[in-house]
Amino acid sequence: MKRCQSEMAGFGGGIFGLGTHPTFGVSSGLAFSRYALGLLEVSYAPSGSDTLLPRADKQSPQNGHLFDFNTSFHIRIPVRERWAPYAIVGGGLLLNSYQAITGSQGALMKINDYKFGFHTGGGLRYYVRDNWGIRPEFRVTVGSRTYTRLSVGVFYVLSSIW
Repeated sequence: MKRCQSEMAGFGGGIFGLGTHPTFGVSSGLAFSRYALGLLEVSYAPSGSDTLLPRADKQSPQNGHLFDFNTSFHIRIPVRERWAPYAIVGGGLLLNSYQAITGSQGALMKINDYKFGFHTGGGLRYYVRDNWGIRPEFRVTVGSRTYTRLSVGVFYVLSSIW
């Protein structure tokens, strides 16, 4: 591995524990060594009637969308040339946008809830070629509600930046 490499990835899968919903996202980051990778990631899941923060003043949530904007670090443990299990630690902003009935007149309003989420979990990188591979991953997001994400992604390693 060169001194510093950048990476781009896309993934798809499902979230569980906040209902069961499909999810997909993208990430980009820098590998500082064989053992450490920092990533910026954005993911999306249509959450339907499931919300991050159940509130008594909001009834019948619907048309929900969950966005996760986060920074995470992959602590890699290369075991072979093409295999590298990793642990995840990070945090980010969770945005849950939905419509719900509010107030005494029962008006349907758009609501945006913002929450902090702590991320942890693990995955396995398999390098199909020297510069790309697949990445199955299990992630737990701890916030106002804890949920999990199971996903499979494809990553591409770009040549060294410096």
